[in-house]
Amino acid sequence: MKAYKILIVEDDQKMNQGLVYVISKEGYATESVDSGEKALEKIKNTQFDLIISDLKLPGIDGMELLKAAKRYDADILFIMITAYGTVDTAVSAMKQGAEDYILKPFDMEELRLVVKKTMEKRELFLNNIRLQQQLKKKYTFENIIGTSETMMAVFKTINHVKDSKATVLIRGETGTGKELVARALHFNSDKAAKPYLPVNCAALNENLLASELFGHVKGAFTGAVSDKRGLFEAADGGTIFLDEIGDIGPGLQQTFLRALENGEVQPVGSFERKKVLVRIIAATNKDLEAMVEKGGFRKDLYYRLNVVIIDLPPLRDRKGDIGILAYHFLKQYSVQNNKSINRISQEVLRLLENYHWPGNVRELENIIERATLFEVSGEITKDSLPSALTKPPFVSDAKSGSKDIKSLEQLSKNHILNVLEMTNQNKTQASKLLGIDRSTLWRIMNRLEMN
Repeated sequence: MKAYKILIVEDDQKMNQGLVYVISKEGYATESVDSGEKALEKIKNTQFDLIISDLKLPGIDGMELLKAAKRYDADILFIMITAYGTVDTAVSAMKQGAEDYILKPFDMEELRLVVKKTMEKRELFLNNIRLQQQLKKKYTFENIIGTSETMMAVFKTINHVKDSKATVLIRGETGTGKELVARALHFNSDKAAKPYLPVNCAALNENLLASELFGHVKGAFTGAVSDKRGLFEAADGGTIFLDEIGDIGPGLQQTFLRALENGEVQPVGSFERKKVLVRIIAATNKDLEAMVEKGGFRKDLYYRLNVVIIDLPPLRDRKGDIGILAYHFLKQYSVQNNKSINRISQEVLRLLENYHWPGNVRELENIIERATLFEVSGEITKDSLPSALTKPPFVSDAKSGSKDIKSLEQLSKNHILNVLEMTNQNKTQASKLLGIDRSTLWRIMNRLEMN
């Protein structure tokens, strides 16, 4: 725990010395003065975490000091010391922003406990600030890596629309970083302090997704034993990120369209509509325009979603970014795994740049993480890479009449085996890299007799 700084303001010399003695013994950096005027001079030049002040002081009293201190630093904590006859004043002080008060006469143990409780609150406050700063740093534009023209266009769009209320549609293949962009839009906007709630539309059936988004009332369906608030209400004032928006069913599309148009949600099983103010960021790896043409997606909903479109390029179309990304992930996972690896061999860089990257940036991150774990030297070498990168791709020699042409099934099988090896047989990660859901991967593997 950091050494918090506490200022004691007490005109009684013996009481002042006693307070300093007790507070200092608790490990706090303690200073003291005997008047409100001296306290204000201290506050101007030193940042304190807590002020402990008597209410009755010569000149500027404790109440005036409280108000002035809060003007200098709204987050400074304040404990008022007061006599029994001025309890009403102490309560008024708390309304003005004091954290607590202590009634005279008191014993020093009581003071110690009040200070301890107050500083625990300070610790919680500072931890929250620190976490918010870390979260914002993680999703700043600088950490969406890329120098290509297409990525520069993405950065420019994010900067233009981050503070707007416009609906944003992020398009791109699996693994291109759609959620990273969604988080950057939210956490760099004026809504950063408000909720950011992501939901995977592909992971829930239509009824469950409706309940998740809009809530439900007790008895709306089997298992609805109580009212439930939906994500739209929970995110009021903030952002909802709807991943895989192309997977929502036709019935829910109509309900969702009404919520976008009117800013109203209707919980499942309820006749009541509720007003909400939520920014929608949606993402998809599907061709929504083609789905509209085939009747699989509502045209009016599509036009409501694509007010602002951000297209994320696949990694194979931004080869110049691969080395930058690889070093970014190397630094991240070297620190995370307590490794001292700070280089990537030229051979590995060539292999990375020549690979076709079906899983895009996510696949590159997984490969660098794996390489960092397996590498025993200070440089990422070919030996630390999965076979999918080190084996040359199959090329048929049609001109020479080569008979070594593999079937489509065999090519599919080989590719799935390579991706499974890359993810250490984790089928959930493998399915994400392949751009399919886990159940589809199981069906393909059963058909190819791979289980």
